[in-house]
Amino acid sequence: MYTVEISPPAWNQLAHLSLETYRRIREALDDVAMGLGEGRNHVFPGTVKAPGRPASTPSVVVDDAIAVYDVDHERQRVLLLEVARRLPRDL
Repeated sequence: MYTVEISPPAWNQLAHLSLETYRRIREALDDVAMGLGEGRNHVFPGTVKAPGRPASTPSVVVDDAIAVYDVDHERQRVLLLEVARRLPRDL
């Protein structure tokens, strides 16, 4: 069974979101972890090119936030790396 963990920088970023947005991000990551635990390898809702990362990183979009995470199959965990505000689509 995969667990969901939150990195210290992501905790700081989550503190700036509403409780409802935090709850929805956590639910989305729990769904990813559950899917991985059930053997579904392709349960990643989306990807973004995160600064400082060599490739696209899995992410979920909730309200006006993007939650970037990593899957560690060896430790069976989904690690929330960072949460950022999503830019408006009109730009």
